[in-house]
Amino acid sequence: MTEHEHHKTHEMHHTNEDVSDSDTKPVDSKKSLITILVIVAIVIGILAAIIIFGKYSNTNKNIVVYNNYTFEKFEGNKWMTQQLIKEQLYNIPFYNNPTEILDIPVDAKSINRVKEFSFYKNGTVYITVDPDASSRVVLAGVEYARLLGDSYNIYNMRVKSAISRPMYGSNTSQDVAVVNCGNESYDNLIIYQVISDKNLVSINRNCITLESKNATEAIRVADAFAFRLLNIIQE
Repeated sequence: MTEHEHHKTHEMHHTNEDVSDSDTKPVDSKKSLITILVIVAIVIGILAAIIIFGKYSNTNKNIVVYNNYTFEKFEGNKWMTQQLIKEQLYNIPFYNNPTEILDIPVDAKSINRVKEFSFYKNGTVYITVDPDASSRVVLAGVEYARLLGDSYNIYNMRVKSAISRPMYGSNTSQDVAVVNCGNESYDNLIIYQVISDKNLVSINRNCITLESKNATEAIRVADAFAFRLLNIIQE
């Protein structure tokens, strides 16, 4: 091979390399662009998910759904739910939502006894507390008294307030009955609220006892009882 031919061959080889390089560069650029776009899409997706989740959480932090009942928290820290009762929709307030009182034991027999007693039209339900009980304990009784009475057209029983012992030397109205578990009878269903060392709803014959560790817990115990009266919590 002459020197001229060798030089020409070298130029052709060099030209082929240049062509080869120029052919691969666009392909590599396309791959890089696709990779960048994929990464950007993933980042945008993650950011969007964070924003949407944050918005959803903030919007619904005061909403709890339990057993198909929706509880929404309103001003005054009350939880409201709706229940359709005999073709009438009622808004029913509570101080707690069901998830906040699941730790409180409630004897299912106490709920069954209330339901049975509601068919006895001549009976009276006495909600009784110690005369020295705090206002919170009294308020706790109001929580379920409205369900047992005619406020929501559920049980429609005759409900009366009572004290568990006489208040000697006081000006207590003669209309306030003195009733405790010793007064339970066929005609009377006693619901006795008492402060003790535990949170518990139990029953002995015709006397249902709502025990609570303190006055604040009395409201939680009352709500635990009320949720079962409405079948929101089912054993």
